[in-house]
Amino acid sequence: MDAILSTTTFKSRIMGTSVNVSLTIRNTHEATMEFTLFGAAYTFAVTRWSRKGLSSFLLLFFTYKCREAADFGSLTVDDNGVPTFNMTTAQKVNAVIQGAKDVMACVDEIGTRHQRSVLDYAVWYREKHTCWDTYENYITMLACNCIVHTDFLAPGVTWELVTFGKVNR
Repeated sequence: MDAILSTTTFKSRIMGTSVNVSLTIRNTHEATMEFTLFGAAYTFAVTRWSRKGLSSFLLLFFTYKCREAADFGSLTVDDNGVPTFNMTTAQKVNAVIQGAKDVMACVDEIGTRHQRSVLDYAVWYREKHTCWDTYENYITMLACNCIVHTDFLAPGVTWELVTFGKVNR
């Protein structure tokens, strides 16, 4: 298992409820967000921006809006269009923390808008929106991945097995 680079906590809102999020960032920049909502514990794992995926994330992160260089470092693009990130490790961690906060904010937006259909929406979004070319699309896809992978706010249903040929006719 990769070493832990940073741990922090932050407050977020989900569907009008304040939650405390424990964020762990590994040295690969994989992020794990743990929180409890309505008595259920959830763990959102974001691996998309880890390892080689970090540069794709950072490129979208910096092109989304102007970022404070002291907190996040900077991005320069040369005449050939090659990006260079001028960032310390702490500034990369700050970018991942902001990305995690943005994922949680997106989960809140989805939950507020779609309430009991959060999981259905996340599945639909992943099927219909496969382009990750903007920060908004990227964060929304990460939020939807987190929702789907944790069965977030899914109803507690016990399923009775139905097998073809076993039904009384």
